[in-house]
Amino acid sequence: MSSGMRLGRESFLTFSGIVVNAGLAFVVTWMIGRGLGASATGEFFQLTSWFMIATSVVGLGADTGLVRSLSRQRALGDERHLRPTLRAALLPVVGVGAVVSLALLIAAPALGAWWGLDDAGVDTLRILALALVPGSLVGVLLGGSRGLGRIATYTVIQNLFIPIARLATVAAVVLWIGSAWAAVWAWVLPLIIAAALAAVALMRQVAAADPARQTVDRAEAGEQRRAFWAFSLPRGGAVVLERALDWADVLLVIALLGPAAGGVYGVVTRIVLAGSMLESAMRIVLGPRLSAAVAQGKHEEAQSLFRRVTSLLIVASWPFYIAIAVFAGDLLGLFGEQFRSGSTALVILAVAMGLRNTGGALQTVLLMAGHSTSQLRNKAVQLVVLIVMTLVLVPVWGISGAAAAYAIGVIVDTVLAGVGVYRSLGFRAGVKEVLLAASLPVVVVLGGALVVSYALVDASSFWRLVGLAAVLAAYGSVLLYMLRRRGGSLGGRRG
Repeated sequence: MSSGMRLGRESFLTFSGIVVNAGLAFVVTWMIGRGLGASATGEFFQLTSWFMIATSVVGLGADTGLVRSLSRQRALGDERHLRPTLRAALLPVVGVGAVVSLALLIAAPALGAWWGLDDAGVDTLRILALALVPGSLVGVLLGGSRGLGRIATYTVIQNLFIPIARLATVAAVVLWIGSAWAAVWAWVLPLIIAAALAAVALMRQVAAADPARQTVDRAEAGEQRRAFWAFSLPRGGAVVLERALDWADVLLVIALLGPAAGGVYGVVTRIVLAGSMLESAMRIVLGPRLSAAVAQGKHEEAQSLFRRVTSLLIVASWPFYIAIAVFAGDLLGLFGEQFRSGSTALVILAVAMGLRNTGGALQTVLLMAGHSTSQLRNKAVQLVVLIVMTLVLVPVWGISGAAAAYAIGVIVDTVLAGVGVYRSLGFRAGVKEVLLAASLPVVVVLGGALVVSYALVDASSFWRLVGLAAVLAAYGSVLLYMLRRRGGSLGGRRG
């Protein structure tokens, strides 16, 4: 069996879970937009975006630190350091989270006045403050499971339990309460339960990996702790910047154009970010394998993984971005007529994100090779570009200007990451592999989508989207046939 087939089979469960997660997140966003309207949707995004940024601050990058450290320790047969590494990761997160939560509880009235929230909005801030520690621990605990090779745990909790629970709770709120603040409560509640489930799972997994409970002397544990945080803290800074990049443009649009425009643009960005599901799957599956290969000096294996993942990203993500670009108006119309104004912004972002994936899983390679500081610098540059360009373009082009600003930032970050990976490891996406992988979605999906769009130009959105679904089904069939013909490889050679 080829390594491409093994990688594909290993990532199938993860990808399936992330597809479910993205689909349910889309439904939750649709329920909020359709049930509460653009203005209330903007209020929902305002608080949940700040919460996501806060959880990344409290997480300190410990999730990726655990993926890297535990996978390296397992690869090198050094299981006695598993428990000390987990303690080193979890205790600071809990401590920092408690301090930040207390500060938010005290500052809730002042923050509410600054953001123009009513009393219910201030109470919602307090709820989010109490949920901050468990919300941050979910990612860290699941990072430990990923480092131990238990990817199924991540899939079940992060990609199945949380979105399913959110769907149920948010649906109840939208149907019976109809409040943006209550929707935020419903959105955050599953994180508390998920943290408990992840903690129990990780405790059992560590016990299985190190049943003898081997001990480490204090000096050695201290050295491991310093090494862990030397990597994780820069990664933590990068995660904060990534969350800020995910939400800064939405928050700026709300500040500059109001909550209604922010609600429309927030829906646009959530649709586009659903396309990153495959990249997330590849990061989860590729990260531990790449870290182990680098630790063992297997440079060619690591480079082969990178190139195969690049091809996978293109063939699996480009159809999504092509589809939402060609049928932007129809898709946004599902949320309500007022959301159609975001069509141009959706096209701009879809093109930018598709181009980003041609570079491959650059961020994962940088991290697993130990270059978290380089990624932090890149994200800082991207955030500055995003903020400056958003402030310049939004007053002129509205939410389309915000999309253009985000696209420029994405291109800058991709170029910087590509240069960093090439200089440090010599990895780069092969032109031949990229062109071969891109040819199928361009011919089948883009060609088919344009034909359907032209043929059904006067039809309702329902029938146009049915036509799009047929095109995507045809693409899946062709892709499956080609993979079987080539033994699971996306290139022209058999493994």
